[in-house]
Amino acid sequence: MATEKFDESWYPGGALGTFLLAEQGGVTLLTQTMLYDSREARDAVIKSPMEHGVSAVYNQLEQVLASLISGGLR
Repeated sequence: MATEKFDESWYPGGALGTFLLAEQGGVTLLTQTMLYDSREARDAVIKSPMEHGVSAVYNQLEQVLASLISGGLR
């Protein structure tokens, strides 16, 4: 779990993030859940382009991990 709170927040309040890692068929599945302080905060985040940024970061992470595994790190 991680708490998200900004000094200069772009949405009202904060959020609690939960990260779950689970193995499924030899592959690790990451599930991230965010619980916002209000519906207004959640809606502001949904309307933002944040989904694209988060997706790009996870794609980069996947590439880094794949290169580590192919390089012999397990």
